[in-house]
Amino acid sequence: MVDIFEKCQGFTAAKEAIAAGFYPYFLPLSGSEGNEAIYQGRRLIMCGSNNYLGLTTHPKVREAAEAAIREYGTSCTGSRFLNGTLEMPRAAGARAG
Repeated sequence: MVDIFEKCQGFTAAKEAIAAGFYPYFLPLSGSEGNEAIYQGRRLIMCGSNNYLGLTTHPKVREAAEAAIREYGTSCTGSRFLNGTLEMPRAAGARAG
């Protein structure tokens, strides 16, 4: 029988890149809000953010997020398929439409 994972187990390029200090993925950032990130104590330009409009740091967005957490908690603890859908996204859709 052929081991379908044999090719995967022989892949070492990622581990070699990590050991050499050239692996640019999953870097531990100290802070990353806005257009800068802090990596190993240095401020760097954040090029991979989806925060195009800078709304993640806007006071009204933060206030709304805090209010939603107080009312609904941080998650449904599972998939919508099995655990249901919170009223909040449905109400937000009704307001937007």
